Order: sequence, then structure tokens, then C-alpha cells
Amino acid sequence: MLPTLSATEVVAFTGLEERRVRKDVEYGFFGPASPPRFELSAVVYFRAVAELGFDLGVEDRKKLYFLIRDALKAKAPPARLALSAITELKLGEIVTEVKEKLERFETWKGKLLEDEDILGGEPVFAKSRLAVRQIGGMLIKGASPADVREDYPYLKDEDIEFAKLYTLAYPRVGRPRETSAR
Repeated sequence: MLPTLSATEVVAFTGLEERRVRKDVEYGFFGPASPPRFELSAVVYFRAVAELGFDLGVEDRKKLYFLIRDALKAKAPPARLALSAITELKLGEIVTEVKEKLERFETWKGKLLEDEDILGGEPVFAKSRLAVRQIGGMLIKGASPADVREDYPYLKDEDIEFAKLYTLAYPRVGRPRETSAR
């Protein structure tokens, strides 16, 4: 069973701006849950919106979400979803991509270590003291995967791919560290 996602997780998985996700929540696309949790149909919708490459108005986005949601409720969801006489959505491909990525990410997350004796409980890669957010932060700041691989050759491709996603999906909480004025 696939997990439901928070708005921050959806943003990390789809590459959409958080503002876009929050606006669709405000418009009531997903019901009254607070804070909202997004099921597969919503994640597929947001992934489709991210891929469209152009903006849709509120009513058109709402129609798109309901089309996707209703199609995924069918016993045999269609591989393609007609949006108009000339436009279709490759629904099957998006669903497969989203499911596979979520499953791989959940499996990968299960391999991380969170031990209070190692970096105060900060998630680290297995058999290391390297914080996942350190690698994710490097990638977010513009380091290439090749640069990361050069510095940390024991990391797998999946570690590098998902470290950035993890860092975006689960930002540090709490007060920022104080910097000394010099």
C-alpha cells in the first residue's frame, strides 16, 4: 500500500512550487482534511500539472483532478485519459512512474539509520556517519551528482537521487543555529 503524502512531500516528489500545491488545497480540491494528506490520485494530478508546462485556471485544474481521481477509481484505469478532442494524458505512464518512485523511496528510507548516539539522531546512510541532509543540501545548493560521487564514492545512485528528495520533503525543524557576530 502506498503512503499518503504531506504537501511538503508532494512538492519534493513533483517539483512544483509549494504555493501551487497550497492553492489547490485552499480551493478545496481535496476535501476538508487539515493538514491535508494526498493519496495516489492527488500525487498523479500534481505530477501531471508539473509536466504540462503551462498554467491552467482554477476550474480547469479542478476538472483535471476530478478526471484523474475518477479514472483511478475504475477497476481498470485507462492508459490514456482524453482531456479534449486534441489533448490526452498518458495516465498509465504517470501512475507507474509515481508508484515506482514512491515504493523505491519508501524502501530506501527504511535503510536509513536514526540513532541518538549518531549525530544526535539525524538520519544517516547505513554503515556511515554521513547525514542524508548533508548530501541533499549539497545537491540543492548546486553540486552535481558527479561531484558528490567523487567526494563520497560509497554512495549508490539511489542514495544521491533520494537524498535531495528527502531533504526537500523533510526539512529540519526547530530554531536555526545562532551565528556569532564577529
